[in-house]
Amino acid sequence: MQTHFEMEIEKLKKRIIKMFNLTGSQLDKAFPILLNKQIESIETIKADENKIDEIDIKIDMMCQKLFALAQPVASDLRFIMGSLGISNEIERIGDMAYDLSKSHPTYTGYVKFINKYNIPQLLFDTRNLFNQILEAYTNSNSQLSLEIIEICKKIRYNKDILNEIVTEMTQNSEIILIASDLILVINKLERIVGHIENIAESVVFIVEGKIVKHPNLESKK
Repeated sequence: MQTHFEMEIEKLKKRIIKMFNLTGSQLDKAFPILLNKQIESIETIKADENKIDEIDIKIDMMCQKLFALAQPVASDLRFIMGSLGISNEIERIGDMAYDLSKSHPTYTGYVKFINKYNIPQLLFDTRNLFNQILEAYTNSNSQLSLEIIEICKKIRYNKDILNEIVTEMTQNSEIILIASDLILVINKLERIVGHIENIAESVVFIVEGKIVKHPNLESKK
């Protein structure tokens, strides 16, 4: 029979997974809007973001309660600390999804421009990474998390694309508005990838007790 503490830990994990799923749904609603294939209204996405915020607050309160009353041992302590950080990262991804959904008005008529810079593939890759990090957290898979970290470090949308966009802006003033918005979108996608990387680092910490954020400093100890 599970103890009260074990039941609370399980409840915490379920809330994190629920938060993952809500945020994944946010990305699924926001990304089609960027491609001028609006399915959900921005108001619906905002309402779902509020739900994510509410769960984030509940997770904060639950973690504080567990810290104060349960005096968790090392592995449970890592899980609580890691999950607290993960919920904050997921909440920020939800914020990014909402911000991205508001970028659609100036994209009307610019589908060719979006496709030229492979934005649909960037959206697909970002969504796929989010799926992978949910799998890693759900299954306590540190090896998958390490693989995700390496993928995230290699993704540099800015480096590959932004110089081309800026060059085109200087040559064609008619696309300045759409190009400017596109730069903001790419920056937000990079930020989402950064949050996914942070979540992956937290999963490794939970499972193995290792801090992988600054490996160079770790190796000097």
